[in-house]
Amino acid sequence: MLKIEELDAMIPSFLKESNLLYLCVLDIEGQIYFAGKKFQKLFASDQIKNFEANFTDCLDKDIEFDLHTFLVEVTEKPNQATNIELSHNGQSANWEFTSLVNDEGDFSGILGIGHPRQMVVSTVPTDYTFPKDVNPATDIFFQLNSSWQILNVNELAEKFFTKKRELLLGNTIWQIYPDKDIYRYALEFKKAKESKTLRVFEDFSTINGRWYKVYIIPRKSGLDVIFKDISQIQNLSEEIKQLQLTLQSVLENTDENVFLVGKDLKIIGYNSAAEKLVKTNFKRDLKDGDKFTNFLFDGVDEVFLKDVESIMSGNFKSFEMPIILKRLNESRIYAHKFFPLIDTYENVVGFGYACQDINDDTLNRKKLKDQNKVMRDILHNQNTLMRSPLSSILGLLELIDPSKLDDENKKYLSYLRPLAMELDKLIRNNSKKVSSLD
Repeated sequence: MLKIEELDAMIPSFLKESNLLYLCVLDIEGQIYFAGKKFQKLFASDQIKNFEANFTDCLDKDIEFDLHTFLVEVTEKPNQATNIELSHNGQSANWEFTSLVNDEGDFSGILGIGHPRQMVVSTVPTDYTFPKDVNPATDIFFQLNSSWQILNVNELAEKFFTKKRELLLGNTIWQIYPDKDIYRYALEFKKAKESKTLRVFEDFSTINGRWYKVYIIPRKSGLDVIFKDISQIQNLSEEIKQLQLTLQSVLENTDENVFLVGKDLKIIGYNSAAEKLVKTNFKRDLKDGDKFTNFLFDGVDEVFLKDVESIMSGNFKSFEMPIILKRLNESRIYAHKFFPLIDTYENVVGFGYACQDINDDTLNRKKLKDQNKVMRDILHNQNTLMRSPLSSILGLLELIDPSKLDDENKKYLSYLRPLAMELDKLIRNNSKKVSSLD
């Protein structure tokens, strides 16, 4: 564990002093080594001061919670936050725990940040609740009076406006807003003020290149404004769109009928070939959310259900099987493939199914195979049946005495020998072709 001074330096002051958030740093057993202002109020002052408090001491007694096991699980995911809902003094709070590391990457404890489910702010005479997806302690937050003057700002708002608190208070929003297009907001401010209803919209800041979700909340004293940074969500959304376009492009440029299926056996994607297959053979319009097994041909469904556990576990399966096409009243051979769908964390999230009509190709391969067999038989017969008499002819030619032949027969003999040799060469070449076919 780090020293208290080192922990203090690692944690932003607005978290330590927050009246809205619980903050603590624990060891693996749940012993408290550092506590924020609001979290300290759950304990007696001497407990925190003397480092005698354990996190379990602040939990409601009826909670069955194995803190040690939970904290071990947190440390096993150093780059991932773990969320849990707990109760303190009868009040529910949402907690987020993550491993805390120093600049050298060494484990320094477990950081916990929690907030009550009903988030309130007490910077104005009356406490107000906020939408559940925003937090005035961790989002850009400022307050305006009825004259558009700034009444209050948090530290994030100071950074956003690039001005200290004392230079912001008392000025109108129109004077200090860094974006030259601030007047785009004027209509939304006015609608929230006059209708006394929450206004929410998204906007891109040209100042820092970030996306924000803007909340304008009407109050008796004026308006509360929160800018929630959603740049990561926007960028991820764009990446997902690009991935979807790429995936769809791949699916559309294959000859196979492709279905993508989730672990609940509901269709989560398909290409136009699969859509046409379903329309033609099942007389239905294919759409996301349909049950996958409704579109398996007779026989294929039996194979799938037999091996469904293996397929769901991420194993690849392929086979060829004839299927009956009722619309054509004929059987055609299809190739079938089941392959796993894996997310970025290498978890199997479903499977893909691709099928393709290979009937004509199969018949062509069979026809070619049969033709090759006939050719092999012909060449084999040439090699075996013709070679024997040819060998005899060549042997007899060697026995003929040219000196006993007249000039005319000598001439005929000179023609016969090359022809026999040429025939022998032809049979040898055919023999080589037989070997290559095998």
